[in-house]
Amino acid sequence: MKKKTLPKLIDSAAIKLQKLVRLKAANENGLVQCVTCDKWAHWKDMQGGHFIARGSKKWKLIEENVHPQCPGCNGFGMKYGNAEAVYTAYMIDMYGRNFVDEMLRTKSEVKKYSRSEVESIDADFSAQIKHHEKRVI
Repeated sequence: MKKKTLPKLIDSAAIKLQKLVRLKAANENGLVQCVTCDKWAHWKDMQGGHFIARGSKKWKLIEENVHPQCPGCNGFGMKYGNAEAVYTAYMIDMYGRNFVDEMLRTKSEVKKYSRSEVESIDADFSAQIKHHEKRVI
């Protein structure tokens, strides 16, 4: 079997991260709250919304950058509504102003991952997902 390219491996890990943050945030009934509008829905109906856009190489695989968002907030709300401002306030409350400022300051920096580093991250995400899938309905 042909190995995935490094960019494809990174994308695969990023998709797992989005699933993981929704599962981690879910209660035992599988319900999770949108970080920007407070709507509750099943984790499968939510999305993994990025504070720093997913195209950012530095923050793409960092868990603190991804949180549960409903599709409306993650799409239209981030682009045209007030979800971005609410997400920023959430991030400051959760991680502190200094961390958020660092994220914003470095969002265009490039993080060069090695294959083994991404494989390790991917395996960690997979193990955590397996754990949380047993915990959540």
